[in-house]
Amino acid sequence: MLNCLRGDTHDTERAAFVSDGTSKTAYGAMTQPEPLPAAAALPAPIDDEIKEYHFHVYWFLNDPKTEALAMALRQRILELNDQGYFVAVPLATVNRVPRGPHPIGSYEVWVPFEHFARAYSFFTLNRPDPLIILLHPLTRHEVIDHTTRAVYLGGPAALPLKVDELTDTLSATPAQYPHLGLGYSAPKTL
Repeated sequence: MLNCLRGDTHDTERAAFVSDGTSKTAYGAMTQPEPLPAAAALPAPIDDEIKEYHFHVYWFLNDPKTEALAMALRQRILELNDQGYFVAVPLATVNRVPRGPHPIGSYEVWVPFEHFARAYSFFTLNRPDPLIILLHPLTRHEVIDHTTRAVYLGGPAALPLKVDELTDTLSATPAQYPHLGLGYSAPKTL
């Protein structure tokens, strides 16, 4: 698709533009896409870039089967970290009761953006069916991060998080695991 927008298509795929600014294709007339904004009009990537994420693995309380699946997934994450497959750090605490905004059993896995794609792929392909995974960015805006910026893997609907347990806007973006030098703790680049 990017090749098509840049005009690098094969001759058989190239659309013939006509004087009214439309092109004739197998799908009928199409208008030319709007040009991209000038680079100066785009937000500065360093200021607006999300550098860390949380994956919260959920299971149903008082259900030994789903808790065992969640713990097996956690163990696999630890093994893959040890093997250098990715950096995805499970918090030491495992919540076997509701904690903070999380209404059921859970644990948190911190992932810096440098390893996000591999971690997301892992969770997508390896999440056992009964488990639900909440994925959200880690910014200063806890409520928004856990609601409108959040996505779920599995589950028929979003869980009702207790957002009153969160701070609307933190004074600073939390940098977790700064000793790893990743995410918000990575060396600044231009």
